[in-house]
Amino acid sequence: MKNKWVKIMLIIILALMIIASVNVMIYEIIYKDNQVKLSFIAFGDHTEKIFEKEYQPEEVDNINVDVSSSNVKIEKVDTDKVKVIAYGDKDEKVKEEINEKELSITKEKTKIFMIAMFYWCHEEIVIQVPNDYEATFKVHTASGDIFATNLENHTIDFESTSGKIECGNIHKGILKSTSGNVRVGNGHEVRLQATSGKIQAGNFDKLSAKTSSGSVEVGTIEEGTIHTTSGKAVIESAKRIQTETSSGGIKINKIEEYCQLQTNSGSIVVNDLNIIENSSINTKSGSVTIKDKNDIYVETSTKSGNSNIKNNNRKSDIILNINTTSGNIYVD
Repeated sequence: MKNKWVKIMLIIILALMIIASVNVMIYEIIYKDNQVKLSFIAFGDHTEKIFEKEYQPEEVDNINVDVSSSNVKIEKVDTDKVKVIAYGDKDEKVKEEINEKELSITKEKTKIFMIAMFYWCHEEIVIQVPNDYEATFKVHTASGDIFATNLENHTIDFESTSGKIECGNIHKGILKSTSGNVRVGNGHEVRLQATSGKIQAGNFDKLSAKTSSGSVEVGTIEEGTIHTTSGKAVIESAKRIQTETSSGGIKINKIEEYCQLQTNSGSIVVNDLNIIENSSINTKSGSVTIKDKNDIYVETSTKSGNSNIKNNNRKSDIILNINTTSGNIYVD
């Protein structure tokens, strides 16, 4: 039994030595030109406030944050200053620079640990701005989440490589996550993208949403383009809408002017359709259901399915083309 435990301890020591050696090699490759210290082991909670500074609002029109492994939070508070607070490991260094009224915030590690056991550190950049403050925000984090309160008067550009993005109301912006959900309130114009994650948006004048693996759910939009590779699209109301899903259904409560809907594998359901321009609906494998429509002509084509069209006006100048390869068509 004693020999067994000796062997286990030797295996553990050998594994730790291998891990340390690999970390040293990675360190030499990545950080050979940087002033970064190499330490052996990290243990416990290393979270500390590592930066805090205030700025006059008239000094800063644009705020740019570029960090590798921190959450970023933007919030409006009752204050007359712009304030930046950073939390992280005491051996991390925050750099700030103002150039032509653009405040740039970056953070870099000054110490690399060979072995981290029971180690944790809450890394976060907090930006507090006055309630009436107007600025452009650009935030990029490689491994972290992005949170923001209502920014109705702001243009934003948020990108997270591995993390979610949650934002309140905005004026105009881009929100992009490679691996994580994207959620935004209401606004004027927005472009949303999630490679692997769900997209949720409120009411917008103009909206573009694209996800490779995840659903898209939006409120009322004036004009929108939505594309999902693997996931459903759910829309409350739209005046002009183009929607395409490769694998997933499309459900729209109300369409007011124009639509172009297409799905390769999934059903399409529209509760209330009131188009004023020629439109089209196509599905390869799935049914099409329109529960209520205005006085238009519906022209259908299906290879393997039945068509049931009620109150079809052949004299109408407005034509809705519905095509299915394998699926029924029902229009009330």
